[in-house]
Amino acid sequence: MAKLKLAATNKISLTEGTEQDLSILKFDLNQFKLPQNFVALAKEITTKADKERTSLGELVETGKLTISFKVYDRALVELAIANQLSEFGAPITITIENQDSLPILDKFEADEFIPISFENLSVSPKKVQKKSYANGSMVDTWQFAELKVSATNYKVGA
Repeated sequence: MAKLKLAATNKISLTEGTEQDLSILKFDLNQFKLPQNFVALAKEITTKADKERTSLGELVETGKLTISFKVYDRALVELAIANQLSEFGAPITITIENQDSLPILDKFEADEFIPISFENLSVSPKKVQKKSYANGSMVDTWQFAELKVSATNYKVGA
């Protein structure tokens, strides 16, 4: 496995007794083979309402949305369509948080690839729930086991 390098030059001590939030670290984008142009299918765009806990312990919606796009490399999709293939490779999930509105996709058909572009792409560690073996039994633990690709904004039809 190749080494992953952080985009920042600041060194962080990961010794015992220190606490660091690894999810705020950003990796250098040049290490990843991200496409230059993206396309997405409308059915592969999902939204989730952001919630926060009140002082009484209740979860309430904040009015903000997290939008997840499963995107494909536009050049690869165009090549596959030109050759009448039905495989487009594995999608990349790009997440955009704190959005005020849903994407407007009215001018696109249900099975049409939608051209899309993203601003300020970043790659950071993603915290995921995993099963681990501890004290003779399986327990749920949180680990930084995946990478999260996120952006600050998107533009449909670019």
